[in-house]
Amino acid sequence: MALPDLIARLERDAEARLAELTAKTDAEAARLLADAARARDVHRERELALRRAARRARHQREQAEARQHARADRLRAQHALLERIFARARHLLPELAASPGWREALPRHLDHALRYLEGQRVVVKCAPAMLELVRAHLGHRDDVVVLEEPTLALGCQVMTPDESVLIDDTLGARLARAEARLAVELIAEVSS
Repeated sequence: MALPDLIARLERDAEARLAELTAKTDAEAARLLADAARARDVHRERELALRRAARRARHQREQAEARQHARADRLRAQHALLERIFARARHLLPELAASPGWREALPRHLDHALRYLEGQRVVVKCAPAMLELVRAHLGHRDDVVVLEEPTLALGCQVMTPDESVLIDDTLGARLARAEARLAVELIAEVSS
């Protein structure tokens, strides 16, 4: 084999080896680029998932706060409505006290209150406008003293002489005792 043939063969072998190494290097570079692209995609997906989770949590928190504010606003509105209703009821009490229906009901209320003080001396204080009606109803009882009380415009108070037991049967006191029950019923009525 002559030197030029040897040199040509070495050049061909070198070129083949170079082509083989270039192909391997290109394949390795392509694999590394593909791995990097996959890693970038995985990282991007994780980042997006974290952002979505944070946004979802923030949205849920904002929704919960909005619901809480809405419930608070509704409770405030209900409270204001009840306050207006009870203020109107208190305003109408003098009109009710002058009605024939209250005059008919008052003796029953007195009898009911007197049952709690059975067998004791009793003092009944009443509004001047009710004095005759109360005396007419209770005048036959020796254990009851009926007194006029100008500060009681709307009903009567039944008590022991030492005031250790007091049954406030004025319209204002009756309304105050009924407010909690009426509030529940009114809210149920308004909400339906």
